[in-house]
Amino acid sequence: MDHQLARVERALSEQKHLLISLERRGRKRAKAPQQAIIRAAICRVHAFLGKTDADQVAASLYPGDADVSRALSDIGGFLKARAAAPPATTDDAASWGIVQPAFAGVLEVIAPQSVYSALASRGLRISLAGVSSVPVPRRDDSVTPTMAGVFPGEGDPIPVRRVGLSSNVIRPFIAKILTIFSAELAKHSNVEAILSAIIREDTAEALDSVMLSDEAATAAAPGGLLAGVVPLTPTGGGGAAALARDLGALAAAIDADDLVYLMPPAERIRALTLAPGLAAATIIAAPTLAAGTVVAIDAAAFVSGEGDAPQFDISDKAVVVNDDGLPVPDFATASTVSLWQMRLLGLRMLQQVSWGLRSAGSVAYTEAVTW
Repeated sequence: MDHQLARVERALSEQKHLLISLERRGRKRAKAPQQAIIRAAICRVHAFLGKTDADQVAASLYPGDADVSRALSDIGGFLKARAAAPPATTDDAASWGIVQPAFAGVLEVIAPQSVYSALASRGLRISLAGVSSVPVPRRDDSVTPTMAGVFPGEGDPIPVRRVGLSSNVIRPFIAKILTIFSAELAKHSNVEAILSAIIREDTAEALDSVMLSDEAATAAAPGGLLAGVVPLTPTGGGGAAALARDLGALAAAIDADDLVYLMPPAERIRALTLAPGLAAATIIAAPTLAAGTVVAIDAAAFVSGEGDAPQFDISDKAVVVNDDGLPVPDFATASTVSLWQMRLLGLRMLQQVSWGLRSAGSVAYTEAVTW
């Protein structure tokens, strides 16, 4: 009798776990926040063209999508809400255990393939909302050589070590990204995918080209991560041997808790072809790096910050300078484009952003690799 009862209980338990599994599979996967932000931008475009309210457009184009409404009214609050971790439950440990309740900024979200986004997700995020600067503390090794644990004998006093701290100051800058597209695009049936790709590509290129440069900080822009860093001499001879020596030298040049390599896409493919074992390393494709340039960085030392309230503006009457370089040429002599004359729309995004490294010696690079 007891044996039969145990069999029934075991069968009921198996049925319960099966039903839970089926219920989880049936849940709708949460939409990425990027989709809501892009849809909110589309609503603004349609509202601009139709001289109506963006919320009315959202109700018409995306009925029942509460995320779009939240993104229209308060992008920062929307992203914070989406980043919040759910409470832990004993029957869902696999999902909640890996959630990190960090707040990603709008630039990180809309350009997830950018190097900026990849490093921001691995490093320290700070908020730049309402501040003129943020001191980021770091350990001063000249004051505190080591904090390693020791094992005093029984009855012996425990050594006391003083933690020496210094700080790097991160201050906000305004990223200004202007995307131009035709007014007909807004009427396209696939406008969401097209506009998403345009904004994603423009944002990634705008951020990474500055962040991965060797330009020092100015009054208008944060410094590139390679500013002031002397490049290592590449290994000659080519092939897997040169690859191994170059990557080894870069790794040895920095004391990294989270070693990440940045390479142009072509170099990344060649590296993985020459040494398939590199698939175990973290190598991020960086299209804005010059050909032959390879960077090693401690992603744990990377600090990024954004403001809470990006500003979006739309125009169909502006005259823009047809140049993507800095500084922008003089308006009187430069090649210009009339948005009104060519029936184009300009979508401008302004967002506070900044980045830096918590400690010196966290990045190294080499140029003109031979492999």
